[in-house]
Amino acid sequence: MSSSAQPSEQIERTRSQLNQCTEHYEVSGKFAVRRVVLPSGQEVITKIVIDPTLPKGEDAQSIFDYSYLRLKVKPEADFSEEISSADLFCSCGCLSLGALEACNAIGKKFTPIVATDIDPNSVAVYKDNFKPLKTYSVDISTLIDGVLGSKPTINELKLQKDCFGIGTSLSLLLAGPPCQGYSSLNNYHRQDDGRNILYERVARFVELTSPTSVLIENVPTVIHSEDKVVEKTIQLMEDEGYLVDSGIINLADIGVPQLRKRHVVVASKRKKVSIKDVIEKHRVPSKRIFEWAAGELQDEPPVGLLSTPTNPSEDNKRRMTYLHDKQIYDLPNEMRPQCHQKKHGYKSMYGRIRIAEPTQTITSGFTSPGQGRYTHPTKVRTITPHEAARLQLIPDFFDFSKATKRRHLSMMIGNGAPMKLSYVFCLELLT
Repeated sequence: MSSSAQPSEQIERTRSQLNQCTEHYEVSGKFAVRRVVLPSGQEVITKIVIDPTLPKGEDAQSIFDYSYLRLKVKPEADFSEEISSADLFCSCGCLSLGALEACNAIGKKFTPIVATDIDPNSVAVYKDNFKPLKTYSVDISTLIDGVLGSKPTINELKLQKDCFGIGTSLSLLLAGPPCQGYSSLNNYHRQDDGRNILYERVARFVELTSPTSVLIENVPTVIHSEDKVVEKTIQLMEDEGYLVDSGIINLADIGVPQLRKRHVVVASKRKKVSIKDVIEKHRVPSKRIFEWAAGELQDEPPVGLLSTPTNPSEDNKRRMTYLHDKQIYDLPNEMRPQCHQKKHGYKSMYGRIRIAEPTQTITSGFTSPGQGRYTHPTKVRTITPHEAARLQLIPDFFDFSKATKRRHLSMMIGNGAPMKLSYVFCLELLT
């Protein structure tokens, strides 16, 4: 018998794989089935009735996700082991939605302790869907106001007491700090936007509550912040004993029907989670497209805010009609407003969605053709909030009834991170 030494990186990778769960999909009669085998060997099985609108030729995982997206009733599971969570800058709760489904997949109970967002409308929708112990609709800097490395302030001690009493520990921290300050669409105050410092509040929350696992997402340009908020946050967590990884991912690779890139930081006190390994493990065989996500909604009756498109101006209606009449996807320069006819890099604006491709990133501007490629592929209109929600992988059972104004609805849908992001990482972080 002979043996040879493995490189240390390969040894670490082998150890990491032993601590991972495995996910399998299959079709059994009228059901799409997900089987998750935990590191302990325990198997958790989830069944969903296959949606009748399913197109032919889909693989088993696509069939499961397609049917999940169209569920009208929220799946209920009764598990004893709890995963306590905090969701900072929660918006309507897309990161929590993915964490919830990950908990369902591994046989654990998702228990939200606290959620914060400056927008009270988003917090109201979050409360309806997740029933957290405590919510705050205030600027997070009024709750978490201490300097990194300092003793807790009076406000921070109150937050700890109100949310994390004796015997309460935090399993999971989810955070999506406001990204507009880092976005490439913000041409004025990009890297020195005042909102950028909010990312640092996530680091302070880690310092105060010591969660077992952390997931932070933002736009890729966050790494160029003049405040070096990502580096500061990672350094603090490593100093606190976390195993940390960070990187940029394309969500289309894991089944989101958008060409949407995000910067992700994952941290755990229990094990090293590799972003590259997670993406490779959950990579879908083919990109999801607009038709897969929302194709059957093209003739949905306009009942309520969710299913009603905006009423465009006459000029914008003329532009959308032109795209359809000419069977083109990019609006000619001379058809644009004069202020948009100069040299620019925003070719997709006023554009038409391609039905058989992933869409561009869905933002809160999806209700206006002048904000991006948001003209419907087969109809002379922009996409509806329902179609945008589907593209964000927000399932039909999600309750938006507390959103009573169109701008609030479009903001919380566009600001969300598709649930697949938190789903795939929480599968690894929580097992």
